[in-house]
Amino acid sequence: MTTSVSKQEAQAALSQIEDVTRRGMTLRGYRHAGPILMLWGVIWAVGYMGMAKLAPNYWGWLWLGLDMIGFTGTLMLTPKVIGGGGAPVQRWRMSLGMAAGVAFVLAIVAIFPKTELLPYLALPGLFVGFIYMALGAIMAPRYIWIGLGIFVATLVGFFFWPSHLAEWMAVVGGCGLIVSGLWLGSA
Repeated sequence: MTTSVSKQEAQAALSQIEDVTRRGMTLRGYRHAGPILMLWGVIWAVGYMGMAKLAPNYWGWLWLGLDMIGFTGTLMLTPKVIGGGGAPVQRWRMSLGMAAGVAFVLAIVAIFPKTELLPYLALPGLFVGFIYMALGAIMAPRYIWIGLGIFVATLVGFFFWPSHLAEWMAVVGGCGLIVSGLWLGSA
C-alpha cells in the first residue's frame, strides 16, 4: 500500500519546517545577544554615573573610552557563525551600523544648541530605545519590549526627576539592559 502526499500537505509541512527554523534562529540570536546587552548595560551604568559625577566637559571623553570598550567587546562577543546555514556574521556591517548610530547622535549634539544639558542626557536613551523597537518590529519581537522600556524609562526620568536624570539613567537604563540581556540569554 502506497501513501501519497498532496501538494497542499507538502506545502503545509514545508511551511511548518520554515517556521520552526526561523524560530530557532531567532532564539539563537537572542542567546548570542544576551551577553552583548549585559556588557552595554554595565557601560551604560558607568557612563551615566560618570556624567552625574563629572563636569560636562569630560563627558565626551568618558563616553569615547566606554564606547571603544563596548564596540570591541561587542565584536568579541559576536559569534563567528549565526543561524543554521552557517552564514558568517558580517562584522564590518555591524561596525558600520554602530558607527552610523554614533555619527547620528554626534551630529545632533553638534547642531543643537548647548543651552541646557538635560536633553543631552535623555538623547541616548531615546535613540537606543527607538533602535531596539525598530529592530524588534523588523526581526525579533523581544527587542520591542526592551526598546519600549528604555524609551519610556528615559521619558519618566526626564519629566519626573530631571535633577537626577543621569543617576536615573545609570540605574534604570544600565540595570534594564543587564536584565534584558539575562532575559534574551535565557531564550
